[in-house]
Amino acid sequence: MKRKMALAFGVVLLVLVAAFSRPTYHYPSSAGLRQKAHYLERIISQPEAETPELLALNAEWSLFSMSYSTYAFTNMAQLDSSFRPEAARYTSLAIHKMLTGSIAQAFRNPNAAVSSDSVTSVLYLGHLNLMLGCHLLLDPNSPYKSLHDSLSASLHRRLAAAPNHCLESYPGGVWVPDNTVALASLQLHSDLTGSPYRAFCQQWVAYARQHLSDPTTGLLLSKPATRHQAAEEPRGSHLGWSVFFLYRFAPAYAAEQYQGYQQHFSTNFGITRLYHERAGKYETREGDIDSGPLILGYSIPANAFAFGNAVALGDWRNAQRLRRVISFGSRELETPQEISYGVRFVDLSVSPLAEALLLNAETMTPWQIPPKSK
Repeated sequence: MKRKMALAFGVVLLVLVAAFSRPTYHYPSSAGLRQKAHYLERIISQPEAETPELLALNAEWSLFSMSYSTYAFTNMAQLDSSFRPEAARYTSLAIHKMLTGSIAQAFRNPNAAVSSDSVTSVLYLGHLNLMLGCHLLLDPNSPYKSLHDSLSASLHRRLAAAPNHCLESYPGGVWVPDNTVALASLQLHSDLTGSPYRAFCQQWVAYARQHLSDPTTGLLLSKPATRHQAAEEPRGSHLGWSVFFLYRFAPAYAAEQYQGYQQHFSTNFGITRLYHERAGKYETREGDIDSGPLILGYSIPANAFAFGNAVALGDWRNAQRLRRVISFGSRELETPQEISYGVRFVDLSVSPLAEALLLNAETMTPWQIPPKSK
């Protein structure tokens, strides 16, 4: 009897493992996506005085909320062409926030024109330029076309001349992930206008393989060595971030990085796979602003970005596993007009940044360029 019960239990366990391992990820319904987009549009449209506290405290979080919302809107317009006019309008609102107010004040002189002379941060310029490209993709009559042209020329010139082909995000601070955003913006400019910048993007990949990668794993460093900083090892949150944007200009390289990320940073538990912030590290501690708290070495951003990477690269089995992990820790707050998230089990709100990141992750898809835009 005991052997039969053990056998039955084993069969049930195998069935459950198989059920949780099936490649069943599907994009959310158009109606649900629109409700999530409406929530983000409301946040973007709020006056600065009404900005959620979590964003008001950190200019980077505000910037990323605008940029990742834009990328999500652009994904959604690809998945459902009827959403394109709304996506263009919402993106224009986000760009306006990027060009004015606290975000602009944090990264440039708001009274100066946006140019290579007034702005040094690739973090700001890269995201802004990619957002401008998204708007032109959504609206061929975009009023931002000339700004997109000038920023793309500036970024290309400065990246080509930089010692590591990487620009500073802050004085003395260079992060590889921030530079992948700028490169993705150059690729999109080439796709939209026929400019030659795509060739530099491929040259950058060849350079990165040799000079910006960990020699043991081949994974992208978090920071290159400069006269101001030492090189920093690959990190889960940074790798996942980079793959988001490598996917836009070097999809084969993105797939290589994703596979290496999975091999060296993740643990396969059968029904799910979890990702470490640092390879082979199992510490539980506070972490930093990029990783957040670490539990046995696993970080929330590393897993959230891995989910988006899996969706982008069509790893539906892993995407479904990771989506279940996210669903376990979150709950949807729904009204007839909006869907947002809360933390499951405790009464905590979720930052609009997290909402934007998740919406982008769960809708990752290629950006097809309409023939008339080329």
